[in-house]
Amino acid sequence: MRNLYAKLFIIGAVLLSGCSTTPLDKATVYYDRTQFAAQVSKDFPDIGGPIVEHGRCSLLISTPGSNTGSYHFCTFALTPQKLYVQSWDATALKYKEILRVDLSTLSQVALASRLRTNQVQLIESRRQSALSVMIDDGGYHDTEATKRVYEIIKARGVSVAEGKEMMRPPAPPSPMFIPVIVPR
Repeated sequence: MRNLYAKLFIIGAVLLSGCSTTPLDKATVYYDRTQFAAQVSKDFPDIGGPIVEHGRCSLLISTPGSNTGSYHFCTFALTPQKLYVQSWDATALKYKEILRVDLSTLSQVALASRLRTNQVQLIESRRQSALSVMIDDGGYHDTEATKRVYEIIKARGVSVAEGKEMMRPPAPPSPMFIPVIVPR
């Protein structure tokens, strides 16, 4: 019986050692709320106007009408005229642009919701993107901050679309099981 408990303890320790305590979005994208506006303005000097909202986010980019798109962990900066979305280049210690949306070119904006997750869906003539704001520490969606971003964009006079279904990343590849039958 003693060996059983020892084996269960070792198995439990091995399984728990693989657990990560840092959310993947926090581990891949640098974000410091107090320094962000100065840092992103330095990396992108063409940002026009004051930054009215910023934070950590997740982004999906696709074509209009699709509900599947490429997935990115990111940070965003929203000015009265544009939305800037960027990733972090840890080698160069600066932000790299993923997406820039001029709010005047948006054909529609929608707020899609599922359980505790919201997405601001930005629909342009040849691109559709979905932005979800994350909490500063990463790992969880910030539904209230996502709604604030939606309200700011809607207040710019963008046509509002009915909340469509949530966009999602492509399904990961799954292993294929092919039975091999060997006759005797």
